[in-house]
Amino acid sequence: MNKKEYLKKLEELNFDKNYYSIISGGLMLIHGLKEKTNDIDIQMLPEYFDSIKDNLDIKKSSKYDYLYELGEDVEIAVRNYSKDDIEFIDGYPALKLEKELEWKME
Repeated sequence: MNKKEYLKKLEELNFDKNYYSIISGGLMLIHGLKEKTNDIDIQMLPEYFDSIKDNLDIKKSSKYDYLYELGEDVEIAVRNYSKDDIEFIDGYPALKLEKELEWKME
């Protein structure tokens, strides 16, 4: 999906922008470093995830303990992060690129 399709789908999820942020391929897409991505990857604060998970058709991912799948093309990494590591791009919360790099290096 391209950036316009990505953001439309993200809007349809209707998550509170104070409790999630875009990561991984979507982060590259929203920064214009990639033209397309196959899925939506976000990180979400655990307390928010716990408050909405019963209303979502999610399953635990086999990739990582903290990862959940929502449908075919949404992955939610449930983890704590600092709001200082988030910047808003086009009105959407996104992990700062340097923090994404740190996370990937871990």
